Amino acid sequence: MEPATIDLTFVIHVLLAVGMGGLIGLEREHEKKKPRVIAGVRTFPLTSMSGVLFSYLSASLGLRFIEVGVIIFGIFSIILAYLKYEIRTIGITTSVALFITFIIGIYIQQGFILEAFFITILTTALLITKERLHRIAHELGR
Repeated sequence: MEPATIDLTFVIHVLLAVGMGGLIGLEREHEKKKPRVIAGVRTFPLTSMSGVLFSYLSASLGLRFIEVGVIIFGIFSIILAYLKYEIRTIGITTSVALFITFIIGIYIQQGFILEAFFITILTTALLITKERLHRIAHELGR
């Protein structure tokens, strides 16, 4: 009987997903002004890692796990947006960022590491510059 081996590439992909999702999650959770954080430093890495897992299972088993994952996380993002509406917070940015984080995980597992990193940095930069972007939009609206 052959001893079980672990796929080192898979491990690296999971760690990259946790790091990239964690960066986005840190940004979502860092503001002290937020009354409640619905998704943050734990949810985003788990979401990115889920993207890796769904993609890995899809490739390993030949099933349509990626499509199922996109549907599941799409529905989850819609539910998250609804919950934010129910607690009277505005915007769907966190929901969209969560869905993008799932896609980042898929990109990582598919071997598009630089692309996933670029999307992670761009997403985080957009989230960080919220106040500045709102100020610019307000000034343009005058």
